[in-house]
Amino acid sequence: MHVISKQPFENAKKLYPNDSDALDATYKVLKESKAKSPDELRKVFPSLDNFKYVDKWWVIGIGGNNLRLIAFIEFVGGRCFIKNIVSHAEYDRITKQYREKKLKR
Repeated sequence: MHVISKQPFENAKKLYPNDSDALDATYKVLKESKAKSPDELRKVFPSLDNFKYVDKWWVIGIGGNNLRLIAFIEFVGGRCFIKNIVSHAEYDRITKQYREKKLKR
């Protein structure tokens, strides 16, 4: 899978140094993935879930669910654009804002 940028992972490693190894591992697995569907990617990331407020956005738990990765994933084209890597609390805040339509794509 083509991960559009590694920068979100590097930024997250600075913010969450305790989860640095998990972030590196997640990037590597995504980059090497050949998943053509959510079901295939879920075999590698059992926490994979649809971000129900935006079409084609997916959520992956990182570091035992300490962090949440939110990404636009185009399975057919094999592209992954990381939108956010945040703490669980920040993820809840972002979800609430999308649910209340305070944030848009």
